[in-house]
Amino acid sequence: MAKDNLKLFVNKSTCSACGCIDSIGSFRCTGCGSFHSNTHLIDREAPPPEDRYPDDLPAVDPSAYSIGPNQKILEESFEQSDDVTTWNGGSTDFSFQEDEGVKNLVAPKGDSPPPEEL
Repeated sequence: MAKDNLKLFVNKSTCSACGCIDSIGSFRCTGCGSFHSNTHLIDREAPPPEDRYPDDLPAVDPSAYSIGPNQKILEESFEQSDDVTTWNGGSTDFSFQEDEGVKNLVAPKGDSPPPEEL
């Protein structure tokens, strides 16, 4: 008896936007990314204010981020790690060299070769 190829489409649905075939119950189309469910739009209550922010956050001085002309630059410290190694190698030279002046890129009229005919 021959195998029924239509059984491949059991428990499948098509996207109404692009026609992509996907499993029934999928929330988002794998082809075009459109949502097929309103589950992500369900209204939920916001958590109470005391649960919104943890109590162990460090205090931040807002004047530290001021761009006023009299603002002092804060000293910051970062954790140092011995895992950082310096990179030795490569052939790129980023040093600046003194220019010898502007060079004339146009050859004098007497030194140019004759034109070629194609």
